[in-house]
Amino acid sequence: MMSVNRFRQSALTVTIVVSIGLAGCGASPSTSEPAAPATDVTAEPTQVDESIPNRKVLFHDEVTSNREDDGTLANLSFVDTNGSDVSLKQYQGKQNVLLVFTRGFNGSLCPFCTTQTSRLIANHGEFAKRDTQILLVYPGSKEQLPQFIRASNDSGNSDAFPFPVLLDEDLVAVKQLGIAAHLAFPSTFLIDIRGNVRLSYVGSSPSDRPSIKALIDQIDSLGP
Repeated sequence: MMSVNRFRQSALTVTIVVSIGLAGCGASPSTSEPAAPATDVTAEPTQVDESIPNRKVLFHDEVTSNREDDGTLANLSFVDTNGSDVSLKQYQGKQNVLLVFTRGFNGSLCPFCTTQTSRLIANHGEFAKRDTQILLVYPGSKEQLPQFIRASNDSGNSDAFPFPVLLDEDLVAVKQLGIAAHLAFPSTFLIDIRGNVRLSYVGSSPSDRPSIKALIDQIDSLGP
């Protein structure tokens, strides 16, 4: 009987100690630590999709100009798919311009051209946020242009492109820039809002092109 009483007393003692401990955990400390600064959840990182249509196709994440600007770019003009004239000068003082020359059609579609175009379409919003107008140039005959558009865009409609497709049927711009090669070398030019050429990159092979990341980085480096 004595052992039972001692057990009950021990159990009661443990219960009291535990209760005091729990009460202490809930008690407010005499001094409080300053709250950690709130994390800004509204800031959105740059979302770049380089997987379209085939993530195995990789372009260069780091590029620098490999062609000197001789003033030719500023005077270039084209015709869009609606037959309207488009001049690079009309964007000066308004927007940055990313001018991208595809290789055109030389007996078959260039898979690197369609891949690059698909990625420009998919990431158009990132360029728009940076006040940059994409202009895509299709050199040579426009006979195969619908096929190129279908391969680059599921809609198959150039009007659904979020940026203009410009024509250089007689290769006038290609020849003036010195990028002729069967039709054209893949070439990318970034012109800032003041009309200054900030990137002039001419590919030496069909796959030699800047990635979307490289282009975004170039635009971000322009400054105010």
